Amino acid sequence: MQLPHRLTVVTPVPITDEYTNPVPRLTYGPDAPRRIVAGLVQPGSSTEPVVPGRQPVVTSWRAFTAEPVTARERIEWDGRTFEIAGEPARWSPRFGYAHYELTLTHVEG
Repeated sequence: MQLPHRLTVVTPVPITDEYTNPVPRLTYGPDAPRRIVAGLVQPGSSTEPVVPGRQPVVTSWRAFTAEPVTARERIEWDGRTFEIAGEPARWSPRFGYAHYELTLTHVEG
């Protein structure tokens, strides 16, 4: 499998409260660690749910990588930030080469 795209994987950082207790919130800001992985991104589907007062466009994409990515991380690619929907699938054929399949979601609007 050829992996022509360079994806930026953003690993979230837990936020602490004023008493230095970890809060169950994560931040993906500029202080969050980032790493570059090779991948292949393909378009999936697009929907426009009917919501009063808002016209979002929800687009799903498929991405393939040779390196593991977790469900809580985010992907930055082509000027967009994608959330990972569900746990990434690990495909490992008998001869040992593993790849990972991710379902990405991008909401605009």
